[in-house]
Amino acid sequence: MIAKTMRTAIWQGDRVAIVEDIPAQVCTACNEQYYDGPVSDALRRLAEEGFPTRLAKSEILVPVFSLQGRIRVPKTIPEDVYVD
Repeated sequence: MIAKTMRTAIWQGDRVAIVEDIPAQVCTACNEQYYDGPVSDALRRLAEEGFPTRLAKSEILVPVFSLQGRIRVPKTIPEDVYVD
């Protein structure tokens, strides 16, 4: 485990907020993030406040993409066809 400062995105309904400067302990093997009690409490309180825009450090424009119409479904091959 190593101490790092992290960033995360938190969704509330159809709205996303990015939280930066989160002190965490991070596993060097799997990158799992662990927060202590005071950090978890601060994140919870911020979420309960609904991430008010007036308290935001900054704002960014985020593009939103859709996979609708972009998913390629592979053609099925009949079972009696031999593929080498």
